[in-house]
Amino acid sequence: MTTVPAFSELPAYSEFVSQIERAPDRVVARWPFAVLAALGVLLVAAPIVTGMFPRSVQSEAMIDNFAPYVTGQSIDGYRSDLRVLDAAHANIVAVQSTSPPPGEYPRVDQFVRDYPGIRSDISGMLDAIDNNRGNYQKLSSTAPFGTLPWLLALPGLVLIGAGVFGFRAAGRGSRATAWRAVGALAGLALVVTPFAAGLFAAGPAAQPVLDGFAPILTTEHVRRVQGYFVTLVAADGELNSRYAGAARAARPDADLSGITALENRWQPMTSRFAALVGTMNDNVGNFHAVEALNDVTRPLGFTAFRGLAWGFLIPGALVTGLALIGLRPSRTGSGRSDSTGGTA
Repeated sequence: MTTVPAFSELPAYSEFVSQIERAPDRVVARWPFAVLAALGVLLVAAPIVTGMFPRSVQSEAMIDNFAPYVTGQSIDGYRSDLRVLDAAHANIVAVQSTSPPPGEYPRVDQFVRDYPGIRSDISGMLDAIDNNRGNYQKLSSTAPFGTLPWLLALPGLVLIGAGVFGFRAAGRGSRATAWRAVGALAGLALVVTPFAAGLFAAGPAAQPVLDGFAPILTTEHVRRVQGYFVTLVAADGELNSRYAGAARAARPDADLSGITALENRWQPMTSRFAALVGTMNDNVGNFHAVEALNDVTRPLGFTAFRGLAWGFLIPGALVTGLALIGLRPSRTGSGRSDSTGGTA
């Protein structure tokens, strides 16, 4: 009787199949996340290095402080006050030119001598403000300047996080879709900001305002204007207490209507001018900070306010594009392994 030998072992799978299909490994590009993180660092560093945080707050304070004075109604009121001073000055000159002065009045005499220069300076100051009303309104209609550095830095922090965590996830073969979405949202926020905040309109308006206000927002000019009020206050006191009465007695037919109008309007007039000069004095430092902020980018060939909108838009477009790169991952190792584990 013949026995059938038993198989000592099962045949190896490789005896039947010479090649094995292996699942491909996913490889996700990590460099976009590195660039996102680098852009985030730049967005956070830029407002810090340029001093944008304190200077933008000072810019906002200056815009708010001058708002009541950069209006047509306000400028018209100041010009009307100047016309009252013109009339009073004309009355005094007329009295002194047609007859001997009715006594000695050194403060009135100083007013007569100094008034042409006073009027020219104050009128030029009002012209500088009036000529820039339109540009000033464009600046004041933007988002508060104090928020602008935060609108750069906060998306920058988000991008740093998205870049770092996305880079790590991509290293594990993940598409890091969530971190891409976070980066894209930060990029879109940067793109939208200059349009929503009105920065494209404000950029060209800033330089004319700075040029127009530069001659009047200096310590020297403010102190000179304050000196004018010393002259005017002294002259008004002498006009009211002595000069007007003496002039009427010496020249009953003299036209003193301008002096009378000045007496009637003196209190509200000086209050308005004092408020304007006080605001100028309080904002000399703020104005210098705005100038310094605007000059930060001059070595690059443009001023900061002109480039401000593009400083949001260009990084935002780059970020949005980078965040979307690599959503379709490439695959390597998709070849077939032979029995020795090599790739065909």
